[in-house]
Amino acid sequence: MFLGKHSRNLDPKGRLALPVKFREQLPSGSVVTIAPENCLRVYPPDEWDRVTEQHRVSAATMATERNLIRRLFAEAHEIEFDGQGRVLIPATLRAGAGIEGAAIVVGVNNLVEIWSEAGWQAIEADTSDYTSLADEVARKRNASP
Repeated sequence: MFLGKHSRNLDPKGRLALPVKFREQLPSGSVVTIAPENCLRVYPPDEWDRVTEQHRVSAATMATERNLIRRLFAEAHEIEFDGQGRVLIPATLRAGAGIEGAAIVVGVNNLVEIWSEAGWQAIEADTSDYTSLADEVARKRNASP
């Protein structure tokens, strides 16, 4: 399980030091790629396996879903830790997420998200009233069959 939020600076080469507790749970084969809301997601191998199972192209796959799958997998990169526990975040991913110089690394239970500082501030502003947010999610879950 990934927990907490951490502010991190990227080095000039675009490398990011992930928190030690996160690194311990991200073995070889972990993948970073684009995600909704202009952040990046880092998937451990077992979670990435679930993503690949959910996003298979077949003759029945609609155009919108095919395009989503293309983007998700075209932007995906396996991460490798260097001797100092840093991972290279490709320039295209950093640019797409608006990450420049600093990033917010967030544990999201089964995966890790990497946000620009401005992107994370917008999330915090939007979800500042946790009680209202929790009530809305509970109402939607209870309304679903």
